[in-house]
Amino acid sequence: MKKMNKIMAAVITVMTLATTTGANTALAEGTVKLSITDGIYDKAVKAKMESNASRLLTEINRASAANSGLSLGDINMDAEARTGLTSLWQNVHLTCDEPELVERCLTTKHGYQVRNLPFMMASVTDADKEPEYQEAVINFDKTGKIESFYLTISMNMYSQAMSNKHEITDVRRRMEILDYVEHFRTAYNQKDLKFMQQIFSDDALIITGHVIKTKPTEVQPADTKVVYRKQSKKEYLANLNNAFRANKYIKVNFDNVEISAHPTNKDVYGVTLHQTWNSSKYSDEGYVFMIWDFTDEDAPQIHVRTWQPEYLDKEAGKKLNPNDIFSLSDFVL
Repeated sequence: MKKMNKIMAAVITVMTLATTTGANTALAEGTVKLSITDGIYDKAVKAKMESNASRLLTEINRASAANSGLSLGDINMDAEARTGLTSLWQNVHLTCDEPELVERCLTTKHGYQVRNLPFMMASVTDADKEPEYQEAVINFDKTGKIESFYLTISMNMYSQAMSNKHEITDVRRRMEILDYVEHFRTAYNQKDLKFMQQIFSDDALIITGHVIKTKPTEVQPADTKVVYRKQSKKEYLANLNNAFRANKYIKVNFDNVEISAHPTNKDVYGVTLHQTWNSSKYSDEGYVFMIWDFTDEDAPQIHVRTWQPEYLDKEAGKKLNPNDIFSLSDFVL
């Protein structure tokens, strides 16, 4: 009888251990740990960055698995960063499938940055769309507090723009420009009209091109060409706000970035982006060109924003002539 009791006790112990292990595994599922290898020498700030980022990534996984809102109150984040991520969450949900991330840290003007954070991104409003791979970046202030969370351009694009030193020799400025480009892109996904209002100067020139088909004549067959429409900042933002309201989701991607310095004004830069726009009601591909003015380092503004279609006739494979894409030389400042 005593032998039987010992056997039963052993079985119960094994079952208890299995149950406990399973519970711990379930609790640990979705947990993400970020480790920073180099780029920062202050161990205390480094530890805060790792802790804050790990908690944020873990919370993103929890909310995605539960299909719920984000609970960010206990994470050391700037209020604007919370608002931005919450707005993004209304349109897309993210999942990080990597339990451990090891990345290096970059020093920025205002603090630090960790890039290459891998996610699968799923549309909230269109359940039929397959999740797709997307990288993100977290910016920190100098104390390790999270300042912002953006969807990023690819690391290859980032490295190419940073290494093209014959155009811009100031590496810090390059990082600022790319940071704003990523914020600009994420603002579309967030439907963040407030950021758009801030980033465009009051006298900004907005130019939008669209393709029309010309009628055939006795001497010339039917053809396609781009016609351009000018808008003020007020008109552009009103139209953009209508697009935000009309579309369940908006997803903007930049898959090429070129940065050029103004030949005489050290504070002005031209940025050319190849943009893919996907929304619930409309999709297109084209080129965005922007003139950024960094005279006010803390509040740079866009003076010019143009959009041109990539294709004049997609079925025929007829593209816009690269020489016709807007650049700094097309504008007098």
